[in-house]
Parts: sequence; C-alpha cells; structure tokens
Amino acid sequence: YAKAMMEHKDFTTLKKPEQADLVRLTVKDMGFPQGAIIQEIYAKSEELGMELCPAEVGPHYRLAYTNQPMGEWVHIGMKQIADPDGRPDVFNVERGEGGLWLGNVWVGPEDRWNTDRQFVFRLRKSKT
Repeated sequence: YAKAMMEHKDFTTLKKPEQADLVRLTVKDMGFPQGAIIQEIYAKSEELGMELCPAEVGPHYRLAYTNQPMGEWVHIGMKQIADPDGRPDVFNVERGEGGLWLGNVWVGPEDRWNTDRQFVFRLRKSKT
C-alpha cells in the first residue's frame, strides 16, 4: 500500500530539496489526554506552530530513521492519499519482526487516535 501511495497522482515531490525541521509528538503531548480524531490533531499541530509534512517526508524519514526501536510506529502528519481501495491513508514508519518498514495507516475521519500514537509534523517555515 505504501508503494501504491507513492505511485498515486497526489504523491508529489518538491522541485528543489529543502531542509525540513521535523517534530515528533504523541497525541497526549499535543494536549489530548483522552485521545483525539485526526481533524483535532491536525488543528492542534497548526496551533502549536507546525504544519503538515509534504508526502515525500514519509519515505525520507523511513530511510533516515535506521535505529528505530522494535515495535514502534510513527505516523506522518500529511495530507491523506487514497490507497488502492479508496481509503484515506498516511505513511507510517515502523519496525517489527520483519525489519524496518514504510507502511500506511487508514485515517478515518471519526477514528479516535490513542494518546500514545506518535505523529511527525514539520515546523512552520518562517515567512522571512
């Protein structure tokens, strides 16, 4: 599914490489002690001075994060891309028994994300 996301027309890359300052937070770190739905998480990230990552951050983050702990999943805060079944997905970077993976996770609009779920966002670029 991650490969299909990268082949989707909505997966675009920047014309020129740029440095992205990334921040990784749990849902609880963002101020949601009972969990939150994705719209709340994305709105809070903006309130905290972050923005959604370009989709290409998912594959780049996977390649760079080689010492990821076993069993950890990190979701990329990004505009969703439809998977082959038409469901809205974001990339996730995971490490399991089979090694390091770039995967996908369905982002249902009413699904509640547990407090320990981790998201990566980009710090908002300075306008100067």
